[in-house]
Amino acid sequence: MPDELAARTLAYFGRVLGRRLAVPGDLRDLTSHDLLTLADRIPDGFLPALVGLLKGLGPAGFEKLLGEHEEENRELSDRFFQRYHALVLEPVHVEESNPLEIWLPPQACQDLAFLSSRQAFFLRQEIRNINEWLSRNFQLGPFPADAQLEAWNALWSRLTSA
Repeated sequence: MPDELAARTLAYFGRVLGRRLAVPGDLRDLTSHDLLTLADRIPDGFLPALVGLLKGLGPAGFEKLLGEHEEENRELSDRFFQRYHALVLEPVHVEESNPLEIWLPPQACQDLAFLSSRQAFFLRQEIRNINEWLSRNFQLGPFPADAQLEAWNALWSRLTSA
């Protein structure tokens, strides 16, 4: 995640918690309960950003999402993993043959860090799948053959201009 985006994301997380979070390491200093409370209060689209920041801190940061085996955290931890699994890990449209529908759910595209992590995947897709997905979800296209990069840039511009 770019530093500027990380700083804005952390500032938002800090407002949600009512405390200052300036650098990713500040997340490591939170208790499991505070971290899980943050995860519970933020919209689904920010969960991948939170996980990304925690992964950057090494195993100690991510382990706090497990609730450190404290009874008071069990419900928050379960709720986090259910939300995150539904958002990122489970395919949205299993019956679809378009890989973009499965691995790049449109609702997750508001999370620019998540979206940027999927750029290489997007660029490897057939233009027919890209056109179908962009048209249905973002009213973009159609793009000519071998215009994957042009399609990506149009998507990125659409999402960052709003």
